[in-house]
Amino acid sequence: MTPQNPTIIARRALEPTHPCVRCGREGVPMDAGLCELCNPLELAQPSATQMHGIAAIGILAFIAVLAVGARLVQVGTGPFVGEVAGVTAAADGLSVTLSVRNDGSNASATTCRVRPVDPGVNEPAQVVQSPLVRPGETIEFTTVVTRFGSAPVDLVADCGSQ
Repeated sequence: MTPQNPTIIARRALEPTHPCVRCGREGVPMDAGLCELCNPLELAQPSATQMHGIAAIGILAFIAVLAVGARLVQVGTGPFVGEVAGVTAAADGLSVTLSVRNDGSNASATTCRVRPVDPGVNEPAQVVQSPLVRPGETIEFTTVVTRFGSAPVDLVADCGSQ
């Protein structure tokens, strides 16, 4: 008989892996983000803090661009001067005719805060949107307000470029 020499197979523990973040190839070790094909020189990978910092800076820069854009859009709008031209009873409340003048250099719509001349402790008010008012022009428009009942009362309007 010949002695049997069993073959010893060395087993190693498999380490956890994930797909490459760039190409999706399987088998990338957990401490790396890219496979050897996407990062052949094995350059240092950015840390999670760096990635989040870059994202935060991008978000802040975007907010700054939006703020500057909003300011540029509003340049030359208003001031607006509004007054109540008439108040009549309506089925749903009061029919209010407002006169709005745009003293600015750009056409724009505005919001007007309509309130009673003699406000109480809890001053009711209703905000209404005006149509487009061209620069230097005055428009009149009628809207129905419901916060003051249906009996005509003296009202004032505060309009601005809000």
